[in-house]
Amino acid sequence: MNRILVTGGSGQLGQCFQNQTSHHCEWTFFFPSKEEVNICERGTVESYVQKHQINTIINAAAYTQVDQAEKEKSQANAVNYFAIKNLLFVAKKNKMKILFYSTDYVFSDQNNQFNFENDPISPQGVYAKSKAAGEHHIIEFDFPAVLIRTSWLFSPYGKNYVKTILSLAKSNQPLKVVNDQWGSPTFGPDLVLISLELLANYPKQNEVFHFSNQGVTNWFDFAKETLKQAKINKQVVPISSEKHQTLAPRPKRSVLGTSKIQSYLGISPRPWQEALSECVDQLIDG
Repeated sequence: MNRILVTGGSGQLGQCFQNQTSHHCEWTFFFPSKEEVNICERGTVESYVQKHQINTIINAAAYTQVDQAEKEKSQANAVNYFAIKNLLFVAKKNKMKILFYSTDYVFSDQNNQFNFENDPISPQGVYAKSKAAGEHHIIEFDFPAVLIRTSWLFSPYGKNYVKTILSLAKSNQPLKVVNDQWGSPTFGPDLVLISLELLANYPKQNEVFHFSNQGVTNWFDFAKETLKQAKINKQVVPISSEKHQTLAPRPKRSVLGTSKIQSYLGISPRPWQEALSECVDQLIDG
């Protein structure tokens, strides 16, 4: 039986995993607190793995505060870069399966329609560079590890764009949303299912995969579709990135090509609008 340690269990993706455990009784999941397992401290990882006979690690822990990272470089690097070395060391020592996540932000403005796994990366900003540094360790490590790059993650859990838009819709002011940044939304529960499929079909060497739901959109249209599906009549005003300055730079287009994972697993991701409908229904009903 697979005994899976999920780090970052209280985060958005970690909560998505927790919601799926009842549907996968053949696997035993462990969601320790940060006090029990601090991935920045290798010893806590090793002792937990040995105590609970863990044979698989899913690292859902990450520093994801893109703008705050500009002020907290050391914290971002600790979680997104240095901790990766700890987890890889433990995985190799104990001959474990291990799965990591990264972000479309490792790419900047692209010239092609899609970014694929072997395309050169060009991270901008502290957050993106910390994730890229972690990626380098994973890709170059001499032990099989899986890395999934994903984008625009949303779900009924944690902090994410869909929940933010629904919250802001309650204000009396029109929403101003950028319309010149393009990407593909990813529904957390769909990413969880794909992750478990990869563990069940684990590669024999290091592999990088891209996963998102099908379709390309911008933040403005994403907001409009969220409100439409929630049946909320709210004015949304499109603005340019230049009129919405942020501490960290954002890629204007960072659409992930997912043909590799589709071919490897024989799957076809559902459209993001369909996944969004499920998410909004859960948020409204909940």
